[in-house]
Amino acid sequence: MERNTITEMILQNGLVLYGQPKWTFGKNSCNTYELFVAYFRGLDGALLPSWPILQIIEGDEALTSLFSIALLREAVQRTADASRRVNSNLTLSLNLLPKFADSKYFVEQVEQCLAASGLEARRLQFELSELQELSPEGCEHLNALREKGVLLTMGNFGTNHTNLPLLRQVDFDMLELDASYAALIPGSDRACKAAIAIQHMADTLDMKLCAKGIENQDQFEFFEEIGAYKGQGNLIGAAMPLDELETYVKQYALEKGHK
Repeated sequence: MERNTITEMILQNGLVLYGQPKWTFGKNSCNTYELFVAYFRGLDGALLPSWPILQIIEGDEALTSLFSIALLREAVQRTADASRRVNSNLTLSLNLLPKFADSKYFVEQVEQCLAASGLEARRLQFELSELQELSPEGCEHLNALREKGVLLTMGNFGTNHTNLPLLRQVDFDMLELDASYAALIPGSDRACKAAIAIQHMADTLDMKLCAKGIENQDQFEFFEEIGAYKGQGNLIGAAMPLDELETYVKQYALEKGHK
């Protein structure tokens, strides 16, 4: 696909968002969800799968900036609007592209989106995969946002060579355990012990743990028992269009004013 076509799709509000809920263990509630682009709306109106287009965007600095700002603006505004409709303090989780975090305008652009929507900084959570490289400037930008209240999560934790250096550079609030661990639980004793060890590490670093890939009740109960803070997976709720997601959180979200 040509670069100009992708640019026009973004400028014409062609991002079709889906969301997936994140359950809070112990509170039996859902006030947090992850939003992502499931499709792009083509110039002819057709829905196009997002992944091939996102791969092109990630390889182009200008497209990354244009896309990331459009996604941030749309997702933040939709979350602020949904919070008012369901009378709850909803938290938005968004995957962050390193090239966007590296931009010298990143912090300012995030602040502008929050101010325009009315969403509190502590209701925005950026996820950065441990597999992605972040420049020293990007680390500084993320730490600056955290000081302003924005939450930070290291995603895909426990895959390949775990990025412990990034944990030293960025003050993350949460580790998001890769779904490959839940897939082996509770059948693999080794996987169970590894998950427990990561939970202990998170506790030591004053971080919370989110377990991804929860597909059955045994997995749900395991992560709740070891003290995980949040869980995500098809048992809790599959990825869904935003109108369905709002219906879901309206049923399970805590009322406005909760901590």
